[in-house]
Amino acid sequence: MIRFDDVTVAFGKTLALDSVDVEIGAGVTGVFGPNGSGKSTLLRAIAGLVTPLRGEVTIDGRSTRTSTPEDRARLGYSGHTSGLYPRLTVEENLVLFSRLFDAPTERVEMLIEALDLTRAAGTRAASLSAGQKRRASVARALLHDPDLLLLDEPYANVDDAGSDSISSAIAAWAQPGRT
Repeated sequence: MIRFDDVTVAFGKTLALDSVDVEIGAGVTGVFGPNGSGKSTLLRAIAGLVTPLRGEVTIDGRSTRTSTPEDRARLGYSGHTSGLYPRLTVEENLVLFSRLFDAPTERVEMLIEALDLTRAAGTRAASLSAGQKRRASVARALLHDPDLLLLDEPYANVDDAGSDSISSAIAAWAQPGRT
C-alpha cells in the first residue's frame, strides 16, 4: 500500500531520511527507533506534510506529490500536536472535523465514548491534560473512518486506561485492506 523509493528528506543541513526504500502493506505496522531517527518525518512524508528532497512516496501507486482531495480524505493523521482548536471543546472540535470530513456525526459520540473522553467532552481543548489531548487527537484521526491511519506516538503521555482505549479504538478500526 505504501512505498518509499530512495526517499531523502532534509531540514536545512540535517538529513531526516536518507535514501529510504521500504514497502508497508495492509495491517497494523509499528515504527520504532531512537529519538531523532526520522519516525515522525516518515509519517509526515506519507501524509504529504513534507516533500522529499529526492525520491518518491506512493500510496496505492499514487504519488503523494500529486495527491488529490479524495486521496487525502482516505488518510487519518494524528501527529505530535493535537490538531484541535484550543478554544473549542472536545465535542465541538470533533463535530467540526466530522463536518469537514463529511463523516456521520454519530461517530463523534461513539469515539468520545470509545476513547474515554465522556467527562472531557465539554472541556476546551486548551484545558485538557496531555493524555486527553492525545486521545482526542486519535478520535479526530478516526472520525471519517480512513483507509490509512497514521498515529505518531499515540501512547505518549497516556495512562494505562487511556492506552487501553486507544488500542481498542485501533483494533475496532483495523479491518482487512487498511493500513
